[in-house]
Amino acid sequence: MTDKTAIIYARVSTTRQAEEELPVESQIEQCTRKAEELGARVVQVFRDDGLSGRSDTRPAFQDAIRHCELSPPTYLITWSTSRFARNRVDAGWYKRRLDQVGTKIVYVSMNIDTSRTDGWILDGVMELFDELYSRQVAADTTRSMLKNAREGFWNGGTPPLGYEPVPADENPKRKRLAPVAHEADLVRRIFRMRLEGAGARAIAMRLNEDGALNRGKRWSKTTVADLLRNETVIGNVVFGKKDRASGRDRPRSEWLVVPAHEPII
Repeated sequence: MTDKTAIIYARVSTTRQAEEELPVESQIEQCTRKAEELGARVVQVFRDDGLSGRSDTRPAFQDAIRHCELSPPTYLITWSTSRFARNRVDAGWYKRRLDQVGTKIVYVSMNIDTSRTDGWILDGVMELFDELYSRQVAADTTRSMLKNAREGFWNGGTPPLGYEPVPADENPKRKRLAPVAHEADLVRRIFRMRLEGAGARAIAMRLNEDGALNRGKRWSKTTVADLLRNETVIGNVVFGKKDRASGRDRPRSEWLVVPAHEPII
């Protein structure tokens, strides 16, 4: 039996990418063939579905790195440089950690030998291209979402209590929020209780006692307070409350607030 071992790491960012580009299963299949060519035995496969390579907060990726540090395989095999990371700082940091334990990264879609000067340069150039692509996609997505918000359409995600997304009359491919009768009644009740002087904690306790749950979940002081501050209930779509890159809260002066749908309150 060969003494060479390998782990495989595969990733897709979105469902669309999985459908239009190379699905995770295909990545794994190609990586397995590469391991056979290298005469290495695959000991474990790690996969992240629906997670961007721009961030290192990918559970399977972190597990793969830890595996290499605890029980170093000969190779970490992945489809391409972009599957490993789309952030050149992260890429350099994790490659250094793998180098320290003697695990070599192998890309299936390209032949890069980082032990050679030309391979080391090419690897660095690919890191820059991968991050550039990620930044362009992020910028395009933000522009699209901003345009969507300016026109009063819903940008996706879980709709706030009281509403559901429905096809817009003027463009069925896009969504607008519409009230859900029984949820809207509950939202109005919460605002009436606040108007009568009850605090968020007291409101939460009363709702839980009455079995008036938040889509099957118990209320807390925080969830009540969040609803009371949510401008969706007065008919607004709000975009840009947080900086997408840093996750930090933005001042209200930088928000985009658009009257977009039927208010509940």
